[in-house]
Amino acid sequence: MAGVLNALASYVTKTLADMARDEVAMLIGVSGRIDDLSIKLRDLNNFLADADRRNITDESVRAWVDELKHAMYLATDILDLCQLKFMAKGTSKDMGCLNPLLFCMRSPLHTHDIGTRIKALNQKLDSICKRGRSFNFIKLEAYQDQKIARPHGSDRKTHPLLERSGVVGEKIESDTRAIVEMLTKVVDKSDSIMVLAIVGVGGIGKTTLSRNIYNDDVIQCKFAEKIWLSITQEFSEVELLRTAIIAANGELPRSGGGSQDKALVVPALANAIKDKKFLLVLDDIWGTEEWNDLLMTPFSHGTPGSRVLVTTRHETIARGMKAMQPYHHIEKLGAEDAWSLLKKQILAMEKSEPAIDMLKDIGLQIIEKCDRLPLAIKVMGGLLCQKDKERRAWEKVLNDATWSVSQMPDELNYAIYLSYEDLSPCLKQCFLHFSLKPKRTIVHDNEDVGMWIGEGYVHGDPEKMEELGFDYHKELILRNLIEPDTSYSGQYVCQMHDVVRSFAQFVTRDEALVVHNGETVNNKLSL
Repeated sequence: MAGVLNALASYVTKTLADMARDEVAMLIGVSGRIDDLSIKLRDLNNFLADADRRNITDESVRAWVDELKHAMYLATDILDLCQLKFMAKGTSKDMGCLNPLLFCMRSPLHTHDIGTRIKALNQKLDSICKRGRSFNFIKLEAYQDQKIARPHGSDRKTHPLLERSGVVGEKIESDTRAIVEMLTKVVDKSDSIMVLAIVGVGGIGKTTLSRNIYNDDVIQCKFAEKIWLSITQEFSEVELLRTAIIAANGELPRSGGGSQDKALVVPALANAIKDKKFLLVLDDIWGTEEWNDLLMTPFSHGTPGSRVLVTTRHETIARGMKAMQPYHHIEKLGAEDAWSLLKKQILAMEKSEPAIDMLKDIGLQIIEKCDRLPLAIKVMGGLLCQKDKERRAWEKVLNDATWSVSQMPDELNYAIYLSYEDLSPCLKQCFLHFSLKPKRTIVHDNEDVGMWIGEGYVHGDPEKMEELGFDYHKELILRNLIEPDTSYSGQYVCQMHDVVRSFAQFVTRDEALVVHNGETVNNKLSL
């Protein structure tokens, strides 16, 4: 809702302001109605931020927001109608006035049509305003006051080569050693490829553990090829095969269009793997067909001792891939390890540590609310680093009403919800826009910023707009809502965790149409 409704409100308000400046309303005889429309929209705009917050979980507010959104569409229809009629007439040299609004309003019939539409819209907005009063929305000024007076976290290190690791405590190191030992254990040389599985809920640290294993020194020595494939729910077979060939240092088919032909790409992958001992990591796999129907045959050309490590949320996937039992289930972080992880996200410098340690009792309670899940703890750390390092600020986060929201949809994570609510309206739009990119799509930070500016999400001095856009991008990183991807050497590329992406796409469930590889990924678009 944030992206669409705020954008609509901004567009309509700006257009009405332009009409007032050009005295269009006065010339066409609807100045009174236009003034009423401007006042109503200005009043409603004061409540958009709070309506956006409550729209996520409150069905009655969501219905009100939908009604307001459709009223905004009616307003844009009125303005667009003038433009369309002007375009239909064409541009003539003897037209006199080139303003499309003035042009179409010269006709009494058009004036009556537009005036009637504005009158109906004003009546509709009266009804919406009346219903809105029953929700007791917080006004924009009070809402913004809640977000003022927080320190900017720009002194924190965010370079991708200095990644703020999620690796904490001895448990992950002991898990790494155990799985590395299983991967490198010598078995009967005639055995088929051994598959091992790491199973756990989203955000518990499956990818962190598998990366720790992938980069282990023993693994480096034991396998001739190491291949990491991040699987998306809407994966493309050919693209997945191509990625595997490149990762295995193989050659893509060169004949015309061959690299896009599955019949040619599968043998190319088999040749790249042939007679090599490999470790293949399939991260975040959602189905068995990726391995059983697509990758297993070409990878069967590797030598005995080759291994496949999969991470998944579901035991049924591991079972369907015939992974060796018992599967490795990741446990939640212990209290001390969780506190260490939270501190890593907050500390800007060593001298800050004593002040943070004084807040440990509150921090441990926040960690329990995060269910000791690493991703949620990192996101909360990103939120807390925006707050003062004092008990009152942390207690406000601990006691936030969001934690007690009942019937929270499965797509919503409390920690991500809290962090999202702490964003400014403009930054919310940038965050939601970022989530629309297909997973693993390479988009550099300057391209992200350029799209945000083009969409009108970044407001301010035109000469400083790009700088402000980069500040938004950095803040999303500091909040752990997006993370630098270190696999793209020399390129500044960020990715979004699946759990964070699921939250963002839930928020935009009725507003965004996402298409990837020719298939609709999110088609719940309401018009």
